[in-house]
Amino acid sequence: MLYMLGGVTFEVAPTNLDQAQRTRGFDWAAKPIVGAAKPREAMGAADATVALRGKLFPQMWGVGGLEALAAMAEAGAPQMLIRGDGQVLGWQCIEHIHETHSYLDPQGQGRVIEFDMAMVASPDGPGAAAMISLLEGLF
Repeated sequence: MLYMLGGVTFEVAPTNLDQAQRTRGFDWAAKPIVGAAKPREAMGAADATVALRGKLFPQMWGVGGLEALAAMAEAGAPQMLIRGDGQVLGWQCIEHIHETHSYLDPQGQGRVIEFDMAMVASPDGPGAAAMISLLEGLF
């Protein structure tokens, strides 16, 4: 396992990842001062983001979890992200999923589908009912 987001496991096949990027920062508020540089006031942690990028080969392994990821994004519920070494990266909200289909077959489906998705950390997970539904789907 490379990563796991909710119920979707990213492995070498069928849903492969070849790049992961994390961004974390700190927010500062600028205070305007006449005739001087603006002093900054610490406001707290900025939004932490995670971007995942991968390739799918539908003719060999199908589209993997790509449709499940789209359904999770449309549902609007945060999903738990876990890295393959077991590190929990917390609850993530999927902001967008971008797909590029290349080497189209006669039906118009790409023989190679490259995707990237962007997520932003959420301090709160889904409610109790959503968690029970998620757990029921795993068993």
